[in-house]
Order: sequence, then structure tokens, then C-alpha cells
Amino acid sequence: MVKGSIRQRIIASLGVIFILMIVMAGVSYNRLLVIDLEADRVQNDGVPGLFDATSLRATWNEIYSSTLRMVYVDTTEEQVAADRKRFEEARQNMGKLIEHYGHTVDSDVEQREAAIFRDAASRFTKAADAVLAAREISHEAADAAFVTQLTPPWNDGRTSLRNIVNINKKSTDEATQAIRQSVLDAQKAMAITLGVALACSILFGYLLFRAITRPMREIVDALDVMRTGDLTGRLDLRRRDEFAMLEVGFNRLIEELTALVGQAQHSSMQVTTSVAEIAATSKEQQATATETAATTAEIGATTRTMLATSTDLVRTMSEVSTVAEQTAMLADTGHEGLTRMSETMQHVMEAAGSVNAKLAILNEKAGKINQVVSTITKVADQTNLLSLNAAIEAEKAGEYGRGFGVVATEIRRLADQTAVATFDIEQMVKEIQSAVSAGVMGMDKFAEEVRRGIIEVQQASGQLSQIIVQVQALAPRFQVVNEGMQHQASGAEQITQALSQLTEAAQQTVESLHQSTQAIDGLTLVANQLRTGVTRFRLQA
Repeated sequence: MVKGSIRQRIIASLGVIFILMIVMAGVSYNRLLVIDLEADRVQNDGVPGLFDATSLRATWNEIYSSTLRMVYVDTTEEQVAADRKRFEEARQNMGKLIEHYGHTVDSDVEQREAAIFRDAASRFTKAADAVLAAREISHEAADAAFVTQLTPPWNDGRTSLRNIVNINKKSTDEATQAIRQSVLDAQKAMAITLGVALACSILFGYLLFRAITRPMREIVDALDVMRTGDLTGRLDLRRRDEFAMLEVGFNRLIEELTALVGQAQHSSMQVTTSVAEIAATSKEQQATATETAATTAEIGATTRTMLATSTDLVRTMSEVSTVAEQTAMLADTGHEGLTRMSETMQHVMEAAGSVNAKLAILNEKAGKINQVVSTITKVADQTNLLSLNAAIEAEKAGEYGRGFGVVATEIRRLADQTAVATFDIEQMVKEIQSAVSAGVMGMDKFAEEVRRGIIEVQQASGQLSQIIVQVQALAPRFQVVNEGMQHQASGAEQITQALSQLTEAAQQTVESLHQSTQAIDGLTLVANQLRTGVTRFRLQA
């Protein structure tokens, strides 16, 4: 028996995950506090102390270098005054830095080093005053004081400042390392917490999935069994959660459905029996009425067939008469067209003869042109020969005949061009003669075809004349037959009207019985469907 509802399991799962998130937030907050503490340490102690120590070291060197220049380098009063000014400014700045640095000291080691530096600074200041006083006496006295009195405390102060810088740098590095370590610890804690939360989510999700899918699968299986009509099965989930309520409701539904199906089976048997008896009586009455209606319908159908046949014959004879008249008109029109065609073809044949005559004249003219071209060709040849002789004579004449030679050469060139042109004209004239000969032959053939066409058109015109006479003779006969068919159609229509009234009365009776039969058939179908539907269910005994 499964204990705990689905709602309680979901709340418990979310609670565990929420607690893990709170733990992760607490660990992260603790790490952030450590980071904030170390960052504050770096900001308020490490960095300011390192800055002050570095500034003190620079100022310490500045005082020493200023004193060194005044003792060994400066040669004029202006240089001494400038270095003296820098010396005083550096000493005042050193006092301020020592005071500011004292506020950032928080460790014993750093306090000891600060005390050592303050002592060295005090001794250095006194030694510097002594050196400057000795310089007023002599350079040798100042040199001795610089070496013996000033340099030792300066070295002590420089060593102390280096130690102070190292202490502050070490403190800053430790704080930075602590911040980095806190970040790593926070990352590890978050990764572990997220991993545990993810594992718990997967575990709880799987357990919830099983808690829901297993009973749902049993419910689906039970529904599949019910779908086949088996109402004998019951759900037994053995649960104490929401599915227990679903099990009770499902089993109650099956019991109520079983009772309903049992009542439906009993009622369907009674309805089927009653409907079968009513259907048998109705079918007997319908059979009698149907026979009467069928007999009347057969007579009416025969009469309607006669009426339809007569009507079709009347319409057909009218159409035949109309077609005969149209045929006569078309034949007459065709006869006139053939007559006009015969006349047109006669004109065409006359035009072809005229074209042949003109082509013959054109051929004759082309022959004359050819003779003229031959004459021009001969003249050009003689001109060419004469120009050649003239050129020879001009060459013999030497300088006096040079102009005549040029003229003879030009005449020979023109004679050559004339010969070429006349040759081209001769070729074109020959082509024209060939084309004219082919045209004459084509026109002769065309005239022969036209003569044959005239003979065939005249024959067709005679045949159409005979058709017109015969069609005009058929028109009165069609009219007589059409009038007889109209009288027959009128009698058949009167018989059809009388039978239609009788058929309508019988049809109304059959229709009433048919509607009753349809209603009974529908009721029978519903009863059979109901019986088929309820018999597929299996009920508990």
C-alpha cells in the first residue's frame, strides 16, 4: 500500500529542493562576507599602507638627495636655496605621510617597523641639520658629518621602509589570495549544492513519474477492457492518495453502467419483438397497394410512351420539314455560288492568257536587250584594243606622247569596266529569260487547271439543280404526315390525363404505406442496433 498523496510528495520534493537552495544561498552569503571583509582589508589597510610606505620611501630618498646636492653639488647660493626649499618641502611631506601612515597600522610587526622608522627619521632629521650647519663652516666638516652622522640613519630608515613595503605587500597579497580562495570555495559550494539539488530533482521526478504512470497505466488497461464491452473488471490500485478516489469513482461508474446496459438489453428484446409484428402487418398492406399502383402505373407508362412517341414524331417531322426547306435554300445558294465561281474562273483563265501574252513580249524584249549587250561588248573590246595601240604609240613618242598615253590608259580602264558591266547585264538578262520561260509554263499549267475546275463546277451546279427540285417536291408530303401525327398526339394526351388522375390516387395510398414502412424499418434498425450494441457487453452474473 503506497502511503502519502501525490500532493504531499510534490510538496516534499519542492521543500527538499528549496532547503538545498537555502543552504546554497547561506554558504554563498558566508563566502561573500569573507570576500567583503578581505576586500575592506585591502581597501583600508593594504593598499593605503602600501601607498604611504612607497610615498615615504620616495620622500626619504628626496631628502637624502637634496642634502647630498647641497653638500657635494651646489656651488652657488641660488642652487643651495633651491635644494634647501626642496629639502624643507620633503621633510614637511614626510611628517604628514608618517602621521597618515600611523592610522593604517594594525599589526604588531608593522607597528614595530613603524617605530623603527620614526626613530631613524628623528635621527636623520637631526643629522641633516648638523650637516647643513657644518656646511656653513667648511666643506670638509660637512662631508664628515654627511658620512658619519647622516648616512647611517638614512640606511636604517631605508631598510625599515623596505620592510614596511614588504609587510603591506604581503598583507595585500594575503587578502587577495583569501578573496580568490573564498570565490573558489563559493564556486565549489554552489556546484556541490546544485549537483545535489539536480540529483534530488531527478530522483524525486522519477519517483513522482512512477507514482503517476503506474496507476495511469492500470487505468488505461481497464479502459481498454471496457472498450471491448467487458464490464466485469474492477480497478484495484491499492493506493491511499488521489488515485484511491479515482479508483472508487471508476468502479462506481462501471457498476452504474452495468445496471444501465442490463436494462437496455431487456428493453431491446421487447422493442425488437413489437417492431417485427408491426412491420409484418404493414408490409402486407403495402404489397396490396403496390400491386394496384403498379397496374395503373403500367397502363400510364404505356400511354405516356405513346404520347412521347407521338410528340417526338411531331417534333421530328417539324424538324425534317424545316431541314428540307433549309436544304433547298442552301442548295439554291450553293447553285448561285457555283455560277459565280464559274464566271470568276473564266475571268481568271482570260487573265492568265493575257499574262502569257505579256510574258512573251517580255521575253522578246529581253532577247533584244541581249543583242544590244553583245554589241556593247564588241565595241568595248575594240575600244580596249585601240587604247592599247594608242598607249604603244604614246610610248614610242616619248615625252610628247605621255599625256596621250595617260588618256589611252584611262580609256582602256573604262573599256574594261564597260565589258564587266555588260557581262553582268547579259547574265541578268539570261536569268530574266529563264524566269519568264518558267512563268509562261506555270501560267499554261494554271490555265489548264482552271479549265478543269470550270467543267467540274458546271457538273456540280447541274446536280444541285436536281437536288433543289426533289427537296421542293418533298415539302407538301412532310406537312400531311405532320398533321396526322398531331391528331394522334392529342388523343394520347387525353388518355394520359385520365390515367394520371387514377395513378395519383393509387400513388398517394402507396406513399402513405411506404412512409409507415420506412418508419417501422427505421425503428427496426434502431432496435437492432440497440440490441447489437448492448449484447457486446459482458456483465457480472
